[in-house]
Amino acid sequence: MKNQKGMGHLMLILCVIIIILVAIGAFYYFFIKLETQVIETYETDMLLIQGKVKVLSEEAIINKNEELLKGRKVSDSLENEEVKALLEKGVFSQEEESFNKYYLLEKANLDEIGLGAIRLEKGYYIVNYDTDEVIYSKGIQVGENTYYKLSEIEELKEKEENKANEEAQEKEPTSEENSNEENN
Repeated sequence: MKNQKGMGHLMLILCVIIIILVAIGAFYYFFIKLETQVIETYETDMLLIQGKVKVLSEEAIINKNEELLKGRKVSDSLENEEVKALLEKGVFSQEEESFNKYYLLEKANLDEIGLGAIRLEKGYYIVNYDTDEVIYSKGIQVGENTYYKLSEIEELKEKEENKANEEAQEKEPTSEENSNEENN
């Protein structure tokens, strides 16, 4: 009788440990998926802005009218604290050849160009009408790094995809190994 009671307690402790491990694993998986979803949302928003920037830029070139470019020039907003911070961090610089083509897009500007559905809780987007670069003034935190530019996010995503492909290729046996196994 005593032996059975001892096994019961051991099984209970083992079940609790397994449940805790499964819960931790599920929480970790959920956290990673949530972070990925946030990054993809910002990337999608930035891609929508980039597409609209290309259209506006082309219209301005065709009509030879820079007033078609929406937003406020960054060169007119150098006193803004967020712009100063981005300049200090080297996200973009005044020495760039196309510095005069950087514009701030606030919520009202996004509404004006038909992108009112894009979330803009704090800060604003900065666009370059020459290079079609899109910058989010608050940045997107990924791990310990903060990414501001759409091009940086796309590079990060590409690196992650390459890493996943390399890992998948390492797990797959090569065609030579497969043919050797078939011959044996």
